[in-house]
Amino acid sequence: MTKGVRSMLACFLLASLLLSGCTSVIGPPAPTARLSVDVDSIHAGEAVNFDARESSTPDATVIVEFLWDFGDGSTHASTQGLTTHVYEELGTYEASVQVSNDQGGADLARWTIHVNGYPHISLAMPTTAKVSDLVTLDASSSADPEGGVLAFAWDLNWSADSDLDGDTENDVDSTETSVSLLLNSSGKRSGSVTVTDDQGASITRLWSIDVYTRTWKVVWEERRINFNWSGYLKQGETWAESHVPGTDGRLLAVNATLTLEMDLLPGTQPQDNFTLGITVPGSGWTDEAQTGQEDEDFTKPATAYIEREGMNPRPVGEQVFSADHVDELREQLLAEAGARFGQGEWVWSVRADDADPDFLVDGFDPDEGNDWDLTVEFIVLVPRVSELSV
Repeated sequence: MTKGVRSMLACFLLASLLLSGCTSVIGPPAPTARLSVDVDSIHAGEAVNFDARESSTPDATVIVEFLWDFGDGSTHASTQGLTTHVYEELGTYEASVQVSNDQGGADLARWTIHVNGYPHISLAMPTTAKVSDLVTLDASSSADPEGGVLAFAWDLNWSADSDLDGDTENDVDSTETSVSLLLNSSGKRSGSVTVTDDQGASITRLWSIDVYTRTWKVVWEERRINFNWSGYLKQGETWAESHVPGTDGRLLAVNATLTLEMDLLPGTQPQDNFTLGITVPGSGWTDEAQTGQEDEDFTKPATAYIEREGMNPRPVGEQVFSADHVDELREQLLAEAGARFGQGEWVWSVRADDADPDFLVDGFDPDEGNDWDLTVEFIVLVPRVSELSV
């Protein structure tokens, strides 16, 4: 090739480059695509911010379009180099942006996005139960779609703040895959279980159990309770004893008998005189009785009686009640208004008012007092409680 020919060819090529808009074997000037993201490992349902604003194009050209392909079947075209996309499904996606300028030049940049799926909670549990039932809540069949290791956190009672942080719905009462729960009161028992995979994705399942109270049949049984005390008192002395009778029942009646021992020479003179007393502070009842002779020839011991009937109403027939616990029902029955007479402390007393000498031996009284015996019988109604199957 001659020198002249080479010069002509060089001039032709230079002219081709300088002619804007003309077709060239070299092609239009191409931009340079640049792509970055704020995060490339997310959980399903989270967003990724894509940024292609660092892309560039040769002088005298302008970027006119960003064509986004998010790799999950979604695309988007924009004139700005910034966009956001939400990945709804787990998987690994190759996202890309094609940057185009006004001369028809284009360039492509890519970024790989990893989307972690949330675990699936499988919860087996009853939805209804009765008070005092022991129920099991089992989430052991829960699974992670990627096969990751799962962690469990149970809040077993949204009505209680077990960690005392002021929030009743964020406690961690157990970290086992399943828990056993004793239902000790009626109403709705609510809580939650949170399952977290080894990538930090958590899902929470709320649960509730309708806890029903129990139904009880009550039959009142009559029982007799006896107490006995005895002692020796000189004239002017007093004996006292307190007790709480019928703690597990309803008092109906009381019969108390004070008996003095016979004097040394019965039939010769009246027996000694003692006073029997009773005080029931909780019911405002006080009574007393003096010993007396039951015969005119003084051959029988002196006695004193205190009796009271109809202290409380007697239930008729079989009764049916609803209560969470049998102990709670018994307390309710014994605390019934109008049926609490005699509850609490009873104080018995025996006072030696008169213990005259039985006979004198050389001016000495060998028996300055008297032996006594107190027998008290209570009639008590005790509730016999059994559960009804309803």
